Amino acid sequence: MLEQYIPNVITSVKGEKSLFDKLDKWLLLAEAWLKDTFTSDATFAAIASYSDDNIVKPMAARAVVCEAMRMAVPSLDVVLTPNGFGIVSNSNIAPASKERVARLIDSLVAMRDEALALLITKLPGASKWLTSVQCAWFRSTLFPSLEVVGECGFTENIWDKYVKLRSEIIGIEESLAEEYFSREQMYEWRINTPSTDPVLPLVKMEIVSVLKGNPINSRRMVECVNYIRNNPEKYPKWHASDTAKLFSPPKFENKKEAKGYWF
Repeated sequence: MLEQYIPNVITSVKGEKSLFDKLDKWLLLAEAWLKDTFTSDATFAAIASYSDDNIVKPMAARAVVCEAMRMAVPSLDVVLTPNGFGIVSNSNIAPASKERVARLIDSLVAMRDEALALLITKLPGASKWLTSVQCAWFRSTLFPSLEVVGECGFTENIWDKYVKLRSEIIGIEESLAEEYFSREQMYEWRINTPSTDPVLPLVKMEIVSVLKGNPINSRRMVECVNYIRNNPEKYPKWHASDTAKLFSPPKFENKKEAKGYWF
């Protein structure tokens, strides 16, 4: 199964360690990383029991193998001798150059991230994932998938870039919630978003624009708020929030008993 995900592996001969034995400790570390960061223990166990024709299982396996190889590559051809470290070589196969090893690691990261991008979109349908802390982490923003990285113009190191962008996204969302949409409505969008909601795509586009270095377009955001104000049945969370009061200030009324009047 391991060799399905790693091409061009020379079969071990009698007396040599198998590829699995060489990668064993890194595979365990990669699986622990996948559980802690993406799936949870319970969901990982469920995925492991899936049949191979369920796309979730091979994507999870591919992510694990690529991450394990990424960690293992720098030391796979290095051996410790009585005289220090050496490089494994023989008359038929020469060690790969530093540049080729670097390209291999970059390729493993790209394949890992491609698998993760698809896996994350499938996890909501996996057993027990929706109640996991990992699900809560991804759904704590309006961008629970890795697509936002590409929308911002990045094409490499997708997962690492997502982690960095996420902290910026949270800050932008908090600002938009405080000034326009309320924390209640922002939470509702994150957890239970109708596919027909016309406002959310505009809000997400604005967040991506800010990530690219542009200021918040207040006019566009006010237009979104006006739509929400005019459709209270669609946005009850917003209308019940303190933020809604910012757009519906109390009206001043002249009274005869008052000592002064406003004209």
